[in-house]
Amino acid sequence: MPKTFAFVGNLNRNALPGQGKGISVYQFDTETGSLTLASEYLAIDNPGYLAIDEHNKRLYAAVEVPEWNENLVAAFEIDADSGALSYINMQSTMGNTTCHIGFDQTGTMMFASNYTVAPLGSLPGNAVAAFSIRNDGGIEPAFAAACHEGANAILPTDKRQHGHCTVVSPDNRTLFVCDLGLDQIIAYELPKNGEKLKLAATPFTQLPEGAGPRHLTFHPNGKIAYVINELNCTVSVLDYDSEKAGFSIRQTLPTIPGDFTDTNTCAEIAVSPDGRFLYGSNRGHHSIVSYSIQESGKLTLIGWTPSQGIGPRNFTIDPSGKFMLVANQKGGGIAVFRRDIESGALEDTGKRVDLSTPMRIVFGSF
Repeated sequence: MPKTFAFVGNLNRNALPGQGKGISVYQFDTETGSLTLASEYLAIDNPGYLAIDEHNKRLYAAVEVPEWNENLVAAFEIDADSGALSYINMQSTMGNTTCHIGFDQTGTMMFASNYTVAPLGSLPGNAVAAFSIRNDGGIEPAFAAACHEGANAILPTDKRQHGHCTVVSPDNRTLFVCDLGLDQIIAYELPKNGEKLKLAATPFTQLPEGAGPRHLTFHPNGKIAYVINELNCTVSVLDYDSEKAGFSIRQTLPTIPGDFTDTNTCAEIAVSPDGRFLYGSNRGHHSIVSYSIQESGKLTLIGWTPSQGIGPRNFTIDPSGKFMLVANQKGGGIAVFRRDIESGALEDTGKRVDLSTPMRIVFGSF
């Protein structure tokens, strides 16, 4: 019988006493939503973002240590029976504060986003780096990288670069990088191993000044994408033109109630597996915002569900679509919600995992 595991990245370096221990692995009960600790991988610093290759049973982690000029990506083999991780190798991301990793559609290339909190001019200073993945799951040294700021920038600017997300288009032709500091989604032609990063036909999509595009996700139909804007607390609906490799903004909606006046920043975004609902997380309002997706791709607000913690940095829908796990980074650990597949509604199950700094949750079924 297949087993489902939830892998959780936790801060464990320069964090408060008692905080995360690296990567925590839980066996997940797809009927009840219960999580049982299966193993931990301790020999890694600040694995803030995780990504999984379920087909080949491998996990990849971004090492996010702001004090280092260069951060790292690490590869692990997953034991399908126990969920335990075995180290394969690690490579430099060619930049500072690595906060996101993603794959191309074939799973043979990986891309890292660097948020860059290092002092201006610190080397190597790249916002995005590209890697090939070996047959054994190991990561080759970065074959390409690009900065978005300064004299060597691919699109020179005086603004501070903050790469926050790398997503490859469904047609596997274009690499999109959300740059929160530039308020742009920058588009590159998908490179081949050994090639430099080259701007696509439509080099960037401009978001409003101060929007702060953070994470991008495509609808299952491949024609629409959604971006959550961290700083102005909105979600934008984007029409995707595969020929021009660009987006146009169709609709923008707020992620917080109109009468909420405290500080808030947005974090995660996800489309339900059936493509009928969109969710986003609010840090400040401490909630998950829910929208229904119309046939056109436009959104209709459903409402807000308290995250049952502080600072919901990440949330993930389980493989069955029946549960959502929310990682409250600043307090409250992981909260488990039951998701109504027909209405999209979230209901707190009361189940919790006591982790102080959960940053990212990914599922794997084997």
